[in-house]
Amino acid sequence: MTKANNRETIAAQLASADEEVRLAGVRSLAGGDAEACLDQLFQGFGDPSWRVRKEAADLFLRLPVSPGMIGEIIELLHAEDNAGLRNTAVDILVRMGRQAVPMLLENIRCPDHDVRKFIIDILGEIADPCVIPEMMQALVDEDGNVRAAAAENLGKLRAAAAVPALLDAMHYPDVLLRFTILEALGKIGVAVPLERLLPFHEEKLLRKALIDCLGMVGDQSCAAELLAGLTDPMRNVRDASLQALVALVERYPEEVCALLSSQDVPSTVAALLDYLEDSQSAVLRLAAVRVLGWLATPRAVLPLLGKLADEVLQDHALSALLRIARRDPHPVLGAWSLCTPLQRAYLAFVFGEAGCTESVPLLRAALAEDDPRQVQMAAHALGRLGGAAELTTLAAALGHADADVRDAAAQALGSLGCRFPTELLAALEPLLTATDATVRSAAVSVLGRLDAAVVASRLAMALKDPAVEVRRAALKALGGTAAASHLLAIQLALSDEDVEVRRIAAEIPGSCGSQEALQGLSLALSDENLWVRAAAVRSLGEVGGEAAAGAIAALLDDPVGLVQIVALETLAALLGDRACPQILAALNRHDQEVVSAALDLLARHASPACLLDHAQALVGHPAGNVRSRCAQLLAERVGEPARPALEGRLLVEADALVRQQLQAALRAIAC
Repeated sequence: MTKANNRETIAAQLASADEEVRLAGVRSLAGGDAEACLDQLFQGFGDPSWRVRKEAADLFLRLPVSPGMIGEIIELLHAEDNAGLRNTAVDILVRMGRQAVPMLLENIRCPDHDVRKFIIDILGEIADPCVIPEMMQALVDEDGNVRAAAAENLGKLRAAAAVPALLDAMHYPDVLLRFTILEALGKIGVAVPLERLLPFHEEKLLRKALIDCLGMVGDQSCAAELLAGLTDPMRNVRDASLQALVALVERYPEEVCALLSSQDVPSTVAALLDYLEDSQSAVLRLAAVRVLGWLATPRAVLPLLGKLADEVLQDHALSALLRIARRDPHPVLGAWSLCTPLQRAYLAFVFGEAGCTESVPLLRAALAEDDPRQVQMAAHALGRLGGAAELTTLAAALGHADADVRDAAAQALGSLGCRFPTELLAALEPLLTATDATVRSAAVSVLGRLDAAVVASRLAMALKDPAVEVRRAALKALGGTAAASHLLAIQLALSDEDVEVRRIAAEIPGSCGSQEALQGLSLALSDENLWVRAAAVRSLGEVGGEAAAGAIAALLDDPVGLVQIVALETLAALLGDRACPQILAALNRHDQEVVSAALDLLARHASPACLLDHAQALVGHPAGNVRSRCAQLLAERVGEPARPALEGRLLVEADALVRQQLQAALRAIAC
C-alpha cells in the first residue's frame, strides 16, 4: 500500500464513529513514519475518547522531539473549544519534563490568561526549581486565577525564597488567592512572622486556613491565637486550632508549654473537655488530652481519670495528670476519694513520679486494700516517697498473694533500705523465719540489696533453708561482694538436690574470682546436668585462668554439644591463638552446632599464620559448608599466601556451591 493510500486509510479510521476503529488508526501510525503523520497524530490528541488520546500521546512521546514540536504542543493549550485536546497537551508537556521547560518559560507571559495558568500548572508538576523566579513574577499577574496558580505551585515546589512575595500577595482582596497562599506557606514550612498573618484572622472564610498555616509555620508567639481558636464559633476552626496547637508544641515544647501552663481559662478548658467525649475523632480526643496536660488545669483531673481505661488515651492521660500534680498536687490528692480502685492505682503512680510526699498517708492505707493493682502501685510509690515508718507495712506486703505486689514491695524495700538499712533489717528479721517459704524467699531477696557485711551471715543461713526457692534467693543475693566470704557454703550448694541451685552456685565463683573455688568447680564439671557443667566451665575459666585449661579441655569430649561449645569458647578466651588445635579438631565433630561455633572461633582467634599452616586441611574438609566458610576465611585473613591452597582445591572440587565460594575467594584476593 502506498503512503498516500495508507494516510487515507488512517484518516478514514480516525473519522470513524467507532472508538475501537479510531484507536486502531492511531496505533497504525506507529508502524510507519509517525513523524510524517503529525497532523493525524495531533488529530488523535483531540479525540473524544481518552483511550485514543492516551495512545496518541504515548506515540508522540516515543518520537525524537524538536523545540519546534514542543512549541506546537504548547499552541494546543489555546484550544478553548476542545478540553480533551488541552488536557492531552498538558499531559504531554508534563511527561516531557525539563526538556519542555525553556519553551514553556518563553510562553509564560502569553496574552491568553488561561494559557498562562496552564503553563504555571505544568511547570509546577515538572518541579524544576529554575522556574521559581518566573512563578514569583506571576504572583502579580493581572489575572486572579494565574496568581492563585502561581501561589499553589510555589507551595508545591516548597519555594522558601518565595515566602516574602507570597506574603506581599496577600494584599489582593481575593479570598481564593489568600486561601491558596496560606496553604502554600504551610507546605513550604518556613517560619512566618505572626504580624504578617494576623490581620486576616477576622475573615471567616480564611479562619481555618490561617489556623492550619500557623500550626505549620508559626512560632511560639502564635500560641495565644491558637488557644483562642479553641472557642471559635465554627467547629472546623476549633478542630484546626486544637491540632495546630499540638503541632506547635512539638516544635517549641518548652516555650509553648510554659505559656499554656498560665492560661487556665474556663471557656478554653470547657471546650477541651467537650473534645474528650468526641465520638467521631480519636485524633482530636488525644489532642485534647495532651493540651489539657500542658494547661495543667485542676478542672481536668476527674475527666482525665475517666480516660485512663481507654488504651489509646491512657498514656497521655497519665502524663497530663502527672503535669498537673507536679504543678499543684492538691487537686489530684483531692480526687483520691472519688476514684475507682483502678484509678487509684494510676494516681498512686502519679504521686510517686511527681514526688508528692503529701500522698504518703493515702498510699500507706492503700496497702491494706483488696485490689492488687492498687496495692502494687502504692508500694511502688512508697518506695520513692516513704520513710522508715513504711518499712514494716511494706515488709508485710512480701507475703501478699499476688506476685506483682510482692515484687513491688521488694523493690520499694530495696529503695528505702539504701537510706534506712538498720531499720530495714529489723523489719525483715521476723520474716526470715516465717512459716511461708514465699515470704522467707522474698525477705532474702530484699536482704541481698543491703550492704554485704551486714546481711552475709543471714544469707549463709538461708542456704540451708528446706525450701528450694529460699536457697535460690540466698545464692543470688550472695552472688555479689559477699560471695568471697562464704565460698564454703556456696560450694556445698554445688551438691544441692535442685538443679537451679547448683547452676547458680557454679556461676558465682566466676564473679568473685577466688582461687578457693577451684576444687568445688572441678567437681561440678562432672555434674549430671548440662547447665551446671556449662556454668562450671565458665567459672573455672574466670577463676583458674590458663592453669585450668587442661580441666576445661576435658569437657571437649562431653556428650552434650552445648557443653563442648562452652568449653571451646572458654579455651579460646583463655589461650587465644594457642587454642587453635582444639578448635580445628572440633571442626570434625558430628554436631553441626559445635562445628559452626568452631568456625566462628577460628575466625576470631586464629592468626593468619595458623590458618595458612592448616589451609590444605581446611579447604579439604569433608563437609562442603566448612570448606566454603574456610575458603572465605582464608581470603579475608590470609590473602595472597592462601592462593595455592584455594586454586589446588578448585581443581578437584565437585560441589558447585563450594566452587562458587572458592572462585569468589580468589577474586577477593586478586582485588
